[in-house]
Amino acid sequence: MKRFLLIFMAAILLLVWTTRAVFAFFVPEVEPTLKSLLTDLVPKNVQGWKTTELPLSITPAGEERVLDILKLDDHICRTYSRGDTEIMLYAAYWLPGSEPYSSVGLHNPDSCWVIAGWDIQDRESARKIDFAGCSLKSHEWGIYRKDGSDTHVMFWHLLGGEPNEYIKHMIWTESGIDSFKRQFYFIFNIYQLGLDLGRDQLFVRISSNKAFDLLEKDPHFQRLFESFAGLGIETSNSLPHPSQ
Repeated sequence: MKRFLLIFMAAILLLVWTTRAVFAFFVPEVEPTLKSLLTDLVPKNVQGWKTTELPLSITPAGEERVLDILKLDDHICRTYSRGDTEIMLYAAYWLPGSEPYSSVGLHNPDSCWVIAGWDIQDRESARKIDFAGCSLKSHEWGIYRKDGSDTHVMFWHLLGGEPNEYIKHMIWTESGIDSFKRQFYFIFNIYQLGLDLGRDQLFVRISSNKAFDLLEKDPHFQRLFESFAGLGIETSNSLPHPSQ
C-alpha cells in the first residue's frame, strides 16, 4: 500500500510539472487588452456617491497573504455608498500568461465565500441581460447570505475581454473531491481551449446590499454603473480580441 501511494504521489508531481512546463513553454502570450491601470479605467468619484477604498484583508498580514495567493498584477476594491445603499466593486487583473485560467477562475464567490461561511440562496450562470441601460456580457449572478443578511452579486471572469464560459464548473472546497479536482483544472482548460491560454484576465465582482432589479431604475445607480463601463463588462464596450 505504501509503495502504491509513493507511485501515485510521484505520478501527481510529474503531472503538475508537465502542465507547468506546457504553460511556460508552449502557451503563446498575446498583447494585453487593458492598456491602463484599473484606477484610470474606473473613476473614483461618482456624483452622489461616497467612495471608500478597501484593503483586501482586515490585517496587513492577511493582505500580504491574499496578494501572495492571487498573484495580482493590478486590482481595485471599493465601496460606493449613498444613504442605505452600498455597492462594492472588486476588480483584479492578470497580465497575459502570468497565471493559468483555472488559478484565477477558482477564486469566485461559489468557492471562497462559501468556504468563509456564506450560503448560496439563488444562482444563475451565463446570464445575458440588459441592465441599467447597458447590455451586459455573459456573467454569473447570485444571492449569498451570511449572518442573516443577503448580498446580491454579479461577476465576470474575462479572458482577453471575453467571458470564461467554464467558470460555473470551477469550484472547490477545503476538503473532499473538489479540492482534489482543482489540481487538474489546468488540464481541463487545455482540453476546452487548446493552447489559447495566454490571454490576459480580468475578474470583476459587483455586489450590493439591495436587489439589483430594485436599483436599476435609480438614475444615481445608473450613473454609478455607467462608471464601470471601462472594465469591458458591456457588449457595446467589448475589448477587441488580440486575433482581431
